[in-house]
Amino acid sequence: MGWTKSANIEYFDDVVDALIPVNFHVGCMGLPPASHDSVDSIPPMPTGGNLDDKRIGIGTTMYYPVEVEGALLSMGDAHMAQGDSELDGTGVEASLTGTFRVTVIKANDLNDWQKELDYPMGETDTHWIVHSFTEIDYLDTYFDNPSDIYGASSIDPAMKNIFMQTRKFMETNYGMSDQEATSYITQGVDFGITQLVDGNWGMHSEIPKATFDGVALTNTAPLNVSSLGTPDLTLSAETVHWGYFSKSLEPVLTIEDGAEIVVEMSTHHACDDYDKMIKGDQGMESIYEWSSTFKAEDFRGATGGGDGVHILTGPIFVSGAEPGDILKVEIIDLLPRANPDGKTYGSNAAAWWGFQARVNESDGTAFDAGTFTGTPGSNDEYITIYEILQDLDSGNAYAVPSYQFEWPTITDPNGVERDYIAYPGTCVPHDSHGDTVPSTAVSDLGWSKADSITYYDSPFPAKIPINFHIGCMGLAPASHESVDSIPPLPSGGNLDNKRIGIGSTMYYPVEVAGALLSMGDTHAAQGDSELDGTGIETSLTGKFKISVIKSADFNDWQKILDFPLGETNDHWVVNSFTEIDYLETFSENPGDIYGVSNLDDAMKNTFSQTRKFIMAAYNLTEREAITVITNGVDFGVAQVVDGNWGMFSEIPKSLFESKMTESAQCPSECAVQRGRKSRELLFGYFIDCSGCFD
Repeated sequence: MGWTKSANIEYFDDVVDALIPVNFHVGCMGLPPASHDSVDSIPPMPTGGNLDDKRIGIGTTMYYPVEVEGALLSMGDAHMAQGDSELDGTGVEASLTGTFRVTVIKANDLNDWQKELDYPMGETDTHWIVHSFTEIDYLDTYFDNPSDIYGASSIDPAMKNIFMQTRKFMETNYGMSDQEATSYITQGVDFGITQLVDGNWGMHSEIPKATFDGVALTNTAPLNVSSLGTPDLTLSAETVHWGYFSKSLEPVLTIEDGAEIVVEMSTHHACDDYDKMIKGDQGMESIYEWSSTFKAEDFRGATGGGDGVHILTGPIFVSGAEPGDILKVEIIDLLPRANPDGKTYGSNAAAWWGFQARVNESDGTAFDAGTFTGTPGSNDEYITIYEILQDLDSGNAYAVPSYQFEWPTITDPNGVERDYIAYPGTCVPHDSHGDTVPSTAVSDLGWSKADSITYYDSPFPAKIPINFHIGCMGLAPASHESVDSIPPLPSGGNLDNKRIGIGSTMYYPVEVAGALLSMGDTHAAQGDSELDGTGIETSLTGKFKISVIKSADFNDWQKILDFPLGETNDHWVVNSFTEIDYLETFSENPGDIYGVSNLDDAMKNTFSQTRKFIMAAYNLTEREAITVITNGVDFGVAQVVDGNWGMFSEIPKSLFESKMTESAQCPSECAVQRGRKSRELLFGYFIDCSGCFD
């Protein structure tokens, strides 16, 4: 054919035996746009094209806006496999043959969400899949020079666009208000990276159909809460600290290496509804007590001025833990803290620090937050109160929205008025609404409000599956005397990763003697992103096993651990952030992290930490690690609200564990490859047949 090369090729035939699950899908499928005669096939468009979403496979339906007569559908760039990110440039590229059913939905027959469709939408049996990019329509933005998109690709604008498109779909498909859609997206929808290589970088959201089918639960009961045994740490004002980690705090409990303990944890949003989450609970009342003459804890935040919000139980001193060791925390069980009536509630705050405040609301107006945004008298912050219920028909537990309310202007018992969510532990003096007649407990403590509260007592009947997890758990850092609990750290803290739940194990680098473990900010549920500001904040009790891994006993990956690592039965979970260690980057002014948070840097750091971990844990070369990451590892958004924004990668353990017995290592299908070193597609995995023959 005439092709030549300038030098001999260097080959690496003895490569890692990674087992990449096969997932046949179409990387590039779509319709031509009307705006240009011809466009590059690489950057994705509103009419589809090079989405590189591994979900566009068998059983999936795609919806594309038609711009030209006849639609002119084209397809290609087929893949055997790919992880979420397509990181190194391609998936496992393959030639495929597909069977398709192609249907036209006429403009006159469009339903509400179809009328608003200006992006490629996916549908599976269980999910809707929204796609968006750095530029929703790069051909419009860069009309004269479309290739300019290559120099502008970024995750951060893609995140804004995917949120707005997801919100629009929720509103048009389900008839939700902006408030409802944003709260439910935060708790029930996951955001992930699709591709970082195609010029117009892509993200996706996965919307579970069952969560938002609009059918209310009719046969329910309060979630039955059993006991985890006598708590080793009970909730009280004496066993918690508000809004900071500190190496100087006196431990409230000392344990031995390998101890199993039961710890009670309080949400810092319980006073969004005092009657439902505090009243009559002695421990909770102790923590939240604040009147004109007494305040249970006046020092809230790293400097005591509210710069940090979480109620953290601890610190716990672990005997034998020394700087340079690793603390292993196994989460054995988590149970909700029922109120004296046997019911469990949680709160979600759509607040000024939420990602939705960075984009306009559905009506095109800016998100106001009182004096914080320079709009006194105008506040778009709101609270959704959820009840945790057991569906007696299925046996499953769900968080169901009970009511919503607009955040009022509140004066605390010391006479300080705040017109936005500005200080941890603020209590809301509620009015009567719906079927609720509040007690006078909050007003009796001295709390008041400027005006009556606006309530929404019949919210859309979402059913958020319960996933109890811990938002903020970690160790005191050595570098500073006291640090804000909000931005996550190398030693853990406020990761807000919903995978830190029952059955998970966390590994934290130890920086101070005794480790000084604290935990709190517990959630009933949360989607990947924690988008509007919080998960469903609820109080939980946990059972844990705490162990010390001494530095002298480290394996290879433990020797390089400088980030909080998670482990489940099936996956390793790497966590990283805008700054791997913001306390080092901004050592003089740690609060500066809030002004630089972004996902682009978080993605770079998560990739570099993932690569480092895989190379150390499985003895891979950098070349091997990168191709395995690209095709077998998924990257997602943990949170976009905590100052030091977080991302994660999920590494399936099965990638490096043989799925076949010793006797099955050389199946008959390899015989056709006798004498060749090649990887055969077999039983859904890439299998090396080279060792089967003499």
